[in-house]
Amino acid sequence: MTSLAHTTRTITGRRPLAASRARSRTAGATAPWLHDGLRGVALFFGLFSLLNLVGLLRTPGFDANVWWIDLRPLPLPASAVVLAIAGLLFVAWGLRPAAAGRRRPATAVTAGALAVVAVRNAVTFYRVWHLGQIRPWMPLPLSLVFAVALLAIAWAAAGTAPPVRGRHTWLRVAAALLLCGLLFPLAQQVFFGKTDYVRHVQTTVVLGAEVHRDGHASVSLRDRVRTAAQLYRAGLTDRLLMSGARAGGEPVNETAVMRTLAIGFGVPATAIDVDPRGVNTAATARDTVPMLRAAGVRRVAVVSDFFHLPRVKLAYQRLGLDVTTVPSRAHRIPQTTRLVVREIPAFWVYYLRAVLR
Repeated sequence: MTSLAHTTRTITGRRPLAASRARSRTAGATAPWLHDGLRGVALFFGLFSLLNLVGLLRTPGFDANVWWIDLRPLPLPASAVVLAIAGLLFVAWGLRPAAAGRRRPATAVTAGALAVVAVRNAVTFYRVWHLGQIRPWMPLPLSLVFAVALLAIAWAAAGTAPPVRGRHTWLRVAAALLLCGLLFPLAQQVFFGKTDYVRHVQTTVVLGAEVHRDGHASVSLRDRVRTAAQLYRAGLTDRLLMSGARAGGEPVNETAVMRTLAIGFGVPATAIDVDPRGVNTAATARDTVPMLRAAGVRRVAVVSDFFHLPRVKLAYQRLGLDVTTVPSRAHRIPQTTRLVVREIPAFWVYYLRAVLR
C-alpha cells in the first residue's frame, strides 16, 4: 500500500511539483560565497560610516565620510543622519542578513540610493576634470567603484538570503571585511593620491625625504622639490614651505638641501620658507599649520609621492586644515612597492588618530 501510494505521487507529479516550487523559492538567491562577500563589504561601509560619525561628534566639522561618498549639498547634520541610518542598516544586514521584517528591503533601498549618490559624485568628477580643476591619473573615479559595490549590496539584500551556515560563512564575511580594509587605502593611493588637484594656492608645503650620506638628495626628494618649483613657475603657488629634518645618518637637515634645489629650479630664495623639524608626516602637519595660520594662509597645497598623499591629507584634516594635494612627478624607485604596502597600515593609523583623537 505504501509502495502504491509512493508510485502514485511520483506518477501524478506531486513530488516533482514540490521540488519545482522549492527551486523557484531559491532561484533569486545569491550564491552563498558572493552573498557572504557582500555582507563583508556592507560591514566595512557600515563600520566606516559609523566610526566617521564618532569623529564628527568629537570634532565638529570633521567629515571623514567624504573619503567614500559626498552627500553635499545636504547640510552636514542631515548627511550625518543619513549615513548613521545607512551605517546601522549595513552593519545589521552584514551580521544578520536573514532577519525578518522590513530591515532587508530598507537596506536594499538605502544601498541603492547611496549608489545613485556615488554616481552623482562620479559625474562631478568628470565635470571638474573637464573644467581643468583636476588632473586624474586614470579616467575612472573611485566613486564608480563604490557605486557598483553599493548596487551589488542592494541586489543581494533584496534577494533571498541563504541561511547562515556557521563557521565557513563567518570566515567568508570576515575575509571580505579584511580585504576591504586592505584595498581601501590602496585604492585611495591609486585614485586620490595620483590625482593632481591643481589650482592656485597661497603656499605649497613640500615634504622632505632622504638625503644621502654624501649630501645629495634622493630621487624622491628631488622629484618633490622639482614638482613644487614647477607649480611656482606656472603661477599656481605664491610661496613654498619646505618641511623636513635631519634623520639618523643624514649629514644635513633635509630642508637645507630642498631650499638649494628649489633655487636651482628657478624659485627665488625670498619665496621659500622652511620648517626644519618635520621629522615625519604628523610633525610636518603639527608644525606647519600654526605657521600657515599665523601668516593668514588659507589655500594650501601639499606635494609628496602619490602613495603618501592620503596619509598627508588625514594629518592635515586632523588639525582642521583642508589641503589640496599634488603628486610629485616621480621616477619609479626600487622601494616603491614596499612603500605602497607600508602606507596601507599607516593610513589606518592616521585615520584612527584623526577620528578618535
